[in-house]
Amino acid sequence: MENKKKILLLPHRYQAVGWVVAGVALLGMIATAFFNLELMQLLRYQIYGVLLLFLGLFLVGFSQEKAEDEFTIHIRTSSALASLLIICTLKILLGLLFGVLRMTEVIGEEDNDFVKDLIDLDFGSVFILYLILYKLRLRRYNRKAGHEE
Repeated sequence: MENKKKILLLPHRYQAVGWVVAGVALLGMIATAFFNLELMQLLRYQIYGVLLLFLGLFLVGFSQEKAEDEFTIHIRTSSALASLLIICTLKILLGLLFGVLRMTEVIGEEDNDFVKDLIDLDFGSVFILYLILYKLRLRRYNRKAGHEE
């Protein structure tokens, strides 16, 4: 009897739903920038947009492909590991670089918040990089296999 390891994924139809939700969230975030809104109202809409964007990307990232097999699972796991490695390396290097240089003395106090945001790479950046790597690797695999989606 064959013992297959299964990973928990959503059905394939959720991938299309995820793309729609992410697209609507992006359009909504862009559209709110053109309205004359109070700052707090604008921030609230932007936060809702980011949450919807990540919900959509979550649905895309954790939905099965049409033909889910062992190799697509391998692509998923290697993409997740690569994205985690890249973001952690960037975070360490940027932290060391800007910590050693004491950026407030080099770039001034007003740009220090940008530097802190740059160093503070979070789960969202790991997840987005995972999606990019996974979809690019999957496309390359499908192209080589001769069944482009």
